[in-house]
Amino acid sequence: QTKEYVQNPALLFTKLARREGLVTVWELTDMFWQQQRGIPIGFKFAKGGTPVIADAVGVVAHARHAEAAAAFVDWIGTAEAQRLAAEKAYRLPARRDLPAAELPAWAQTVLVEMKPAHYDRALVAARGAEWMERWDREIRGRSGH
Repeated sequence: QTKEYVQNPALLFTKLARREGLVTVWELTDMFWQQQRGIPIGFKFAKGGTPVIADAVGVVAHARHAEAAAAFVDWIGTAEAQRLAAEKAYRLPARRDLPAAELPAWAQTVLVEMKPAHYDRALVAARGAEWMERWDREIRGRSGH
């Protein structure tokens, strides 16, 4: 169902704003950033489940400022930092102990409407390379032109 691959996200959102495309699969935080810029787009979650990206953070081995980095990692896990990330950067909190009422309206809506998809690691490990080869062979680069 892929019509076209554009070279970068800016072109994608420009095409969506011009209604040259009506549907895309994209990361949720990017949708909110684009809405903030005035791009008239919205989102819907798949009823069967939505892939959830689990961001991670860590300290690089032998980091020059390891103590400061460790302190930052500790801070970003606090309730204060998680609320701030939700308010300022459209990030869902990783913590499950934050009351929904303390989160921005967008996050409250997402937490109610989004059903995380099941991810079968064993199946992906066993068949992922095959699926990507098929994607490359049968889909990628065939935009109907």
